[in-house]
Amino acid sequence: MFIDQIQRGIQESGGALCVGLDPHRDRIPAQFGSSVDGIRDFIDWIVDETVEHACAYKPNSAFFEVHGAAGWTLLEHVIRRVHAMGRPVILDAKRGDIASTAAAYAEAAFSGLGVDAITLVPYMGEDAITPFLDAGGFAFVLTSPSNASAPQIVDHGSVPLHEVVAELSVALDARFPGQVGLVVGATRPEPVQRLDELGATLPWLVPGLGAQGGRASDFFEQVGCSRLTVVNASRSILFADRPSEAAARMKADIEEARHA
Repeated sequence: MFIDQIQRGIQESGGALCVGLDPHRDRIPAQFGSSVDGIRDFIDWIVDETVEHACAYKPNSAFFEVHGAAGWTLLEHVIRRVHAMGRPVILDAKRGDIASTAAAYAEAAFSGLGVDAITLVPYMGEDAITPFLDAGGFAFVLTSPSNASAPQIVDHGSVPLHEVVAELSVALDARFPGQVGLVVGATRPEPVQRLDELGATLPWLVPGLGAQGGRASDFFEQVGCSRLTVVNASRSILFADRPSEAAARMKADIEEARHA
């Protein structure tokens, strides 16, 4: 199961760092170029440079889909490459649609691409989530996103929507044990303590460190130390002069904050 893969990745890498693979083509180093072949070589290099520090990798599907059919082939290559290095893949696709469409997305992700987990948007209800769980995959449900305008939606209501999503996810976990987690952004520490209370033992995927401005120390002050967390950083590692050193520093910062 995905949770076993993550725990093994944490043990082998010595930390909870997940490296996000968001290959902005206008930021690929010049020695690789911005062609699909160049991006493939760049990502292969990034994985080689960071695997000793990463418990998982999170490719963002948009940066592959933008290249059309060749981009989809590249995404398949990246997934195989990461698996060959012994790490699980979280597909950052943020799917969210009616049940029949969700079932097709689930088949594409888990049977087609062979990813281990996926991010989902829950705002069409549990119909948008259960097909992925029926397919046997792991779903990280978007709960408190890291982007600046997210509070317009997720903080709305007398019971904030992010709390409703957390409660729904816990209920789904009771039906599909070990297949549900939450996405809880590091840029917004305010709702974290309440979500920690509501989220039972669900694992968390934590975006927002590095380029988005989140601080591990601020975030983990609000989180129980026993919770399984996978903490993502993308641009701050991908486009660093020395990705291996950037990953090592980020891993150390996360572990210091988690165990403070």
